[in-house]
Amino acid sequence: ASGTITVQADATITLSSAAGTNNQTKCINTAITPITYSIGGSGTGATITGLPTGVTGSYSAGTYTISGTPSVAGTFNYTVTTTGPCVKPTATGTIIVQANSSITLTSGTASQSKCINTALTNVVYTIGGSATNAALTAGSFPAGVNGIFSGSTFTISGTATVAGSFNYTITATGPCVNATASGTITVNDNATISLSS
Repeated sequence: ASGTITVQADATITLSSAAGTNNQTKCINTAITPITYSIGGSGTGATITGLPTGVTGSYSAGTYTISGTPSVAGTFNYTVTTTGPCVKPTATGTIIVQANSSITLTSGTASQSKCINTALTNVVYTIGGSATNAALTAGSFPAGVNGIFSGSTFTISGTATVAGSFNYTITATGPCVNATASGTITVNDNATISLSS
């Protein structure tokens, strides 16, 4: 009498793309660096959970590839699970998707008209997304008026001491796309009267 005993190995999974690619940070709407895993042993494929929208995984000929362009911001911890008849090991990683910078008028009026030596109605912009700062990047404020970034807001305030029309552009800056907001401060001079005869 004769027979055969076949002993199958457990599945294996190994990162085959460059070291560190399994944990990466990207801006929203920017393609990730493809992540690949080699599936070995008795592994027949793999499945994945935890990916951001726009990023997918696919298996072909012993390689599992994660690729795509994330369309939502956030921190996404993913798990790749091998398939096969024996022990099915997993591999994990993290894809951090940073939002673009944002700037939103939350108080006051972006464009306003005031008399000279009259306090401006404060203009407050809220800075969001991945922005870490905001600053005047084009145009100017009239003398006596300034803009200050603090926390998550950029505030324009003060009392203009010169007349004229002053266009300004504020830019929220960060690692991704930077947002801008613009307005105009019009400072009217006082009326004058003088004897001309």
